[in-house]
Amino acid sequence: MNNQNLIDVLSSIQFKQSLDLTTYIVVGVCAGFGGWLASYFKEKGKNYANKEDFIELKSQLSQNTSLVEGIKTKLSNKSWISQQVWVKKQEAYEVVFELLFHVKCYVSHQLSEYEKWEYINHQHPYMSHYNHDDGTLLEQWNKEKAEYKEKANDPTTREEAEKLKIKYEEALSSLFQIIEVKSIYLDTKVEDTIKNLKSELSKTDEHEEWDDHFYRISRETSSAIEQIRKISKSELNIET
Repeated sequence: MNNQNLIDVLSSIQFKQSLDLTTYIVVGVCAGFGGWLASYFKEKGKNYANKEDFIELKSQLSQNTSLVEGIKTKLSNKSWISQQVWVKKQEAYEVVFELLFHVKCYVSHQLSEYEKWEYINHQHPYMSHYNHDDGTLLEQWNKEKAEYKEKANDPTTREEAEKLKIKYEEALSSLFQIIEVKSIYLDTKVEDTIKNLKSELSKTDEHEEWDDHFYRISRETSSAIEQIRKISKSELNIET
């Protein structure tokens, strides 16, 4: 009850001396109660509105939290998948380099054996710098040739050379198998590089000198390994 209502009540009562104390008390209590009641409902209205706002904000917060958690989960899954792919790539390149190691070992062995043969037969000091009539040098040259032939024909030496050749042939065959099996993890340039290397290793040219042949295949092997090393570093994001 507001002040205007109180005035109306008081004006409608014929008072002065006719109103007793009880009437004044009742009127005052009614007025006070009316004011409190208005204030109470006003505050309850505010509380109700605040409660609705709180519920709405809570709902929005829950939705946002779910969205954030969903994004975090997707990013986490993507990160996990990327890590697994990186591991598979790394394993695939390890196998490729292990096989290329056996190829290089055999090619290096061939080059080394050729250089030994070339030295004994064409580059020995006796052949180029000294008089052919020098019996001491001729004797020394013949001795070294005999030692070279003996070692070359030694069963252990021949067995080691054969093992290197077998490893080489198996490695070349396995390289293409690995490339095919691990194709989703290896850059396509790896296959192109290996194909080119195999072509160079198997190339025969009747006009090519032996020294040119062995130096070429050695150079091509080293070049192929270096190319694949660069590709793998890029693929695996390795900085050195």
